[in-house]
Amino acid sequence: MTMMRATGTAAMAASDVVYVEGWIPAVLVLAFVFAYVAYTDGGWNVAAGVAVLVVSGLFAFLMWRSLTDYPLTYRNGDRPTLNVDGTGLYQVWDLAPGAGVSTVLEADGGSDAGKLAGDVSVGHGCEAARVRWRISAGDPADEASAGISRADAPLASGTLGEGERRGLGDVPLRPEPPDAVLLTAVRVDDATCDTTLTWENPGFEGPGHGKFRFVFPVPSE
Repeated sequence: MTMMRATGTAAMAASDVVYVEGWIPAVLVLAFVFAYVAYTDGGWNVAAGVAVLVVSGLFAFLMWRSLTDYPLTYRNGDRPTLNVDGTGLYQVWDLAPGAGVSTVLEADGGSDAGKLAGDVSVGHGCEAARVRWRISAGDPADEASAGISRADAPLASGTLGEGERRGLGDVPLRPEPPDAVLLTAVRVDDATCDTTLTWENPGFEGPGHGKFRFVFPVPSE
């Protein structure tokens, strides 16, 4: 999935979602939704536009409340698939037999964050799958360019089987929140079926709900 990082309040856009940050772009997105729905067949259906506007606005508010305070977004490495389901945001990595992935995700702010957020889980459909995963602080590329060699323990790690999950809300960010994290995962089984590793609502938790932001799904063509 191709993503573009933009400056200002609109943080990120993709082919089938728009990641909206800030009240002004939120109003613009909702106004576009109203106009798009209301103006159908060459005429204005204001009632339909208002109905969809109310539903979309409620969805945006509930998503802001449910998302982590400081979401993590893709920086480099193996690109996950970004999915939106209800008010949840999901980064999903496909893992073929014997495969591994390495991805750096960056935080948008988070100087007051204290813990990781979300859940890591392995999907269904491959009963014998076993995935060893690890989340570490920092971007190896930045550390290499600065001549830093990290020997720190990971923030969180483990091995999960089909349908198993690990909550990350108890993982502290010490001594301070990093600007990025490295997620690595590898299949450690001999099964011939594919599986997935999913990080639901990846990010950092702070004292509140962070800046106003939500992910607005756009129908794929």
